Amino acid sequence: MTEQSYKTKEVAQRLHVSPATILKWVKKHDIPYSINSYGHYCFEEETMSMFYTIKKENQKLVYPDAGQSDVVSSQLAIDRLAATEEKVQMIERMVVNKADDIVTFQLVEHRKTVEKLNKRIQKLEAEVDKLQVQDQGLTSEFEKDKEIKKNKRFIPSLFLFD
Repeated sequence: MTEQSYKTKEVAQRLHVSPATILKWVKKHDIPYSINSYGHYCFEEETMSMFYTIKKENQKLVYPDAGQSDVVSSQLAIDRLAATEEKVQMIERMVVNKADDIVTFQLVEHRKTVEKLNKRIQKLEAEVDKLQVQDQGLTSEFEKDKEIKKNKRFIPSLFLFD
């Protein structure tokens, strides 16, 4: 009876890793393989134990405490939760303060703009007042001139006889 052989993809699925990881392990650890007629790597059943061993070693390197079951006391969990809540509250206060600062800055800028506009309006009102005074002065002079011309016509008309 012939032994079962697995392709790279099948080995990767059994170990829950990517096929690229299997190929890296083959090169790094000199795992024996054969190549089928399609050019695929094939692994015998006995090499599967090597892959499992390599995977366990890599997990220990990445997660050194994975094999240990640590029990966390409820008081420690409560303390950590309280510390986290304090940090969240502090961050919330910082956000509120920052928002207040931004609103204050915007109000100051708006106030400056309004003051500039008020000054400009006052200048324009002064100009309008000046123009109105000048217009009234011209109108009164025009009326005086009209009155003088009227009087000049009246005097000669006294001497005219019809």
